[in-house]
Amino acid sequence: MKIILPLLALFIKSALSANILVVAPLPSPSHYIWNSALAYGLVNKNHNVTVVTSDKDDSPRPKNLHHILLEGTYEFMHENEEMNINEMFGSNPIHTLIEMQSMPDFFCEIFLKPKSFQNLLDYPKDFKFDLIIIDVTMGSCFYPLIHRFHYPPTIAVTPFLLPSYVAYNFGNQVNPSYLPWHSLPYTGEMTFMERVSNFLLVYVEVGLRYVHQYRQEHKVARKYFGEDIPSMVELERHMSLILTNSDPVLDFPQPLAPNFIPVGGLHTRKAKKLPDDLQNLVDGAKNGVIVFSLGSNIRSDKLDENVQQILLSAFSKIPETVVWKFESEIKDLPKNVIVRKWLPQNDLLGHPNVKLFIGHGGALSTQEAIFHGVPMICVPFFMDQFLNTQNVVTKKMGLELSIRNATSEDVYRTIREVLDNPIYSENMKKTSNRFKDRMETPLERGVFWAEYVIRHGGADFLNTPARDLPLYKASGLDVLVFISLVVVLFFIVVLKIVKLLKKLRRKKKVKTN
Repeated sequence: MKIILPLLALFIKSALSANILVVAPLPSPSHYIWNSALAYGLVNKNHNVTVVTSDKDDSPRPKNLHHILLEGTYEFMHENEEMNINEMFGSNPIHTLIEMQSMPDFFCEIFLKPKSFQNLLDYPKDFKFDLIIIDVTMGSCFYPLIHRFHYPPTIAVTPFLLPSYVAYNFGNQVNPSYLPWHSLPYTGEMTFMERVSNFLLVYVEVGLRYVHQYRQEHKVARKYFGEDIPSMVELERHMSLILTNSDPVLDFPQPLAPNFIPVGGLHTRKAKKLPDDLQNLVDGAKNGVIVFSLGSNIRSDKLDENVQQILLSAFSKIPETVVWKFESEIKDLPKNVIVRKWLPQNDLLGHPNVKLFIGHGGALSTQEAIFHGVPMICVPFFMDQFLNTQNVVTKKMGLELSIRNATSEDVYRTIREVLDNPIYSENMKKTSNRFKDRMETPLERGVFWAEYVIRHGGADFLNTPARDLPLYKASGLDVLVFISLVVVLFFIVVLKIVKLLKKLRRKKKVKTN
């Protein structure tokens, strides 16, 4: 028995292990953090996971995790599209919409060229993946991998909350009357004109993906996958399930179809011990700590110098210690300001001495702050940061600060308001407790549903018929138009009859006279 039981356990372990391909190409460290959390969750369940990504990962990797690096994507992006963060404040939604349509074309070429990706295409023709997971946030460049590997069960994921175009594509009802477009600073309570602009942006974006974006990406993909690949719409339809970085506790609530699995905050976790220098610094901060970080894609050292000086002037007036993610050197630092080129943000936010988080309002950073119950000051620049900021402000978990036009006194006053008024901390802690009070963690849920799809060979039975209906049918617009026409026709007939009766009545009167 001593020999048989370990062999039996080894056999069961190998029988339950699946070969999984995770495609997470978007060059964004925060998106990689989210996707890699899911990948490691599957690795820890003994699955053999291959990750295709633009992000380097030098951490020690287990034997069942394989990394395919799309080399050169960050370098190419920075050479051709330098971000000027000082021009992003209050960015125009029309400009954002145009950028989001052009970016996938730009990225497809740089994603599919690297030799490492061509090596994946050169796998043996009969090579089998039991599951493909594709990040569908940016575009459809990698959809033909489904065709290349003979249509294994496939699921979609998006760390970008749940944008309306993804919701529509996978068959969820889009509700622009109370769900703001991903880059608008609206809440669920919009004025009439806000609903008009929201409606137009939602459906223009959905339409452009079908008439422009998917066609352009298909044209690029044919150069690398071959001329015989199916359309992107057909390949997307093969994805039967989607894991979304959304949660009714964290975001504005919305109804979801059965094939939408909310795993908002999947990357959040308990804090680990900090590096010794930071640990000692935070432990010894008598008046508490403020963490200031603009995320993984925005560099604080690219802010205008006058903005930097305004911030430093405000920080110098407060007793708390400020730990600032600042990517280069900075002169004349106040004694209470410590800068680091990179911060273990999650672990810092989880330290009990951290009293406030000043961030850019990115989805993943906001979710980490909520998880650890740290009130926020949001400084949004572009995309969903405005929407996330409105969520924080509406729920009174923090305040918004526009540092473009702010004075040192404005910054100081905002910091003191959030630190000294207990409502923000109390509301953040309430939301944190609600988020954690559940039967399973978001990561456990995501891993379960990935394994569920493997066990059942897909989950197409969870899709509602809306996914295969055109918009006018799914929304009941054709029925409303028909009923409206019937009502109008009825009133026209009634008016005609009334006019006719009046005319006959007049004639009758004339005859009697």
